[in-house]
Amino acid sequence: MRPSRSQRRRGVTFIELLIVIGGLLVLAAIWLPAVAQVRRAATRAQSQNNLRQLALATHNFHDTHNAWPPAVGRSNVGEGPAHFHLLPYLEQDNLFRQAQGAPWKNRVYGTVIPLFLDPADTSGAPDHVFQGWLATTNYPGNWLVLRTGDKRIQDTTDGTSNTLLFTTRYQMCNGEPTGWGYPFLYRWAPIFAHYTTAKFQVQPKQQDCDPTVPQSLAGAQIMIGLCDGSVRMADSGVSPRTWHHLCDPADGNPLDNDF
Repeated sequence: MRPSRSQRRRGVTFIELLIVIGGLLVLAAIWLPAVAQVRRAATRAQSQNNLRQLALATHNFHDTHNAWPPAVGRSNVGEGPAHFHLLPYLEQDNLFRQAQGAPWKNRVYGTVIPLFLDPADTSGAPDHVFQGWLATTNYPGNWLVLRTGDKRIQDTTDGTSNTLLFTTRYQMCNGEPTGWGYPFLYRWAPIFAHYTTAKFQVQPKQQDCDPTVPQSLAGAQIMIGLCDGSVRMADSGVSPRTWHHLCDPADGNPLDNDF
């Protein structure tokens, strides 16, 4: 017995299928940008938190030792870059003790520390270790503020809210790493404003990257941590003069209106 017409299953027509697919594409077009925006916001929030943690640790070091940690140099607890001296103030006490006063001991400078990394940066190796021995970072410290550990907060006479402390830099810049534990005064060290106070680069291509200056990691703005612990965004339109004044803690010059 043949089924009646009412009993037969009605298949999906080609037109109906196109309508469903079109609806899904519209939803995807709306949903994907929203997801990307949420991810960008989360990445920015994490980077801001990293910079605040570094600034807070730097102030805690100053409270303990009555001086800023050296950008690169020796303090009364060890020798190395600022990031190494800050380990006990970043819940890395065990790693600091393992180093026995220097980041090259027990290959401590090869340890990846997530707080030192900005998720917006894709320039580094997948494991964030340069040539298998030097872990990288995205947050260089201001040489003009920290120097060799002989400066105090009182030496920032332009004001802590007007002076850079940390900013961002590629993990790998034109073949050269930014190593958080690199202990010598060289381009590989996690510092800026040593060789030059020239303005930051805006997401340069690797062949154009200059390891002596900072780089923005996402868009035309660069994230900066100031000496008062605040975190801000500096636009690419900031003048080279203003950037120089931000780097120098005691030049006595007011900031331009473009910051």
